[in-house]
Amino acid sequence: MLQEPQLQSLLLIEKHRKLEICFNDALLRKGYTVLQVKSGGEGLVSLNGFRPDVIVINAASLRTNGLRICSWYHNRLPSVPIILIVAEDEPIADAEWVDVIMHLPFTVKKLINRLRSFVPTLNQDFLVRGPLQLNPKTRMVTYYEKSSYLTPRLSMLLKIFMENPLKPLTREELFKQVWETDYTEDTRTLDVHISWLRKALEEDNTNPQLIKTVRGVGYKLDL
Repeated sequence: MLQEPQLQSLLLIEKHRKLEICFNDALLRKGYTVLQVKSGGEGLVSLNGFRPDVIVINAASLRTNGLRICSWYHNRLPSVPIILIVAEDEPIADAEWVDVIMHLPFTVKKLINRLRSFVPTLNQDFLVRGPLQLNPKTRMVTYYEKSSYLTPRLSMLLKIFMENPLKPLTREELFKQVWETDYTEDTRTLDVHISWLRKALEEDNTNPQLIKTVRGVGYKLDL
């Protein structure tokens, strides 16, 4: 039986504003322990008696890009992951002190998927990325309520994606690793296996939301 991810304690820096998405109540309903503060400075004071597993900074609610606040927390707790939430039009693609940058709008479900990616598993036999769980030994995969057994190559393929989340992987490097060959002139076999993997995981494999095609490159796990 696959192991459920452990729930986490979160430091949420978020200022409630009317007509804007706030995440505190939704995270509490999902069972997370949430310490919500209204400013970066208030959050730093809270760290004297509280150590979060993840820090979530809703910079959009603070009317800032959040980068300065992220640097404070990175310097104070360099091993604690930081998720930065910014406005839709905020031109931030990457930042030195941030693990995940999320542009509004998005659902609470997507935020929880990102949070789950930081949950360590007690059983090292399992790979966990958000709601996606793989046991490489038995080749059993579970994605939300859907479970199935994969072939050895499909299991290896998914393992590579889970070890490189959000990273575009070329067809050539995937083919080399899964088929253990330097011949990469014809990767159509890989494309067929990607199709089979999508059928095993996706609700609608014709409109994949998990394993996405990166045009001109290859594929990536969007989780």
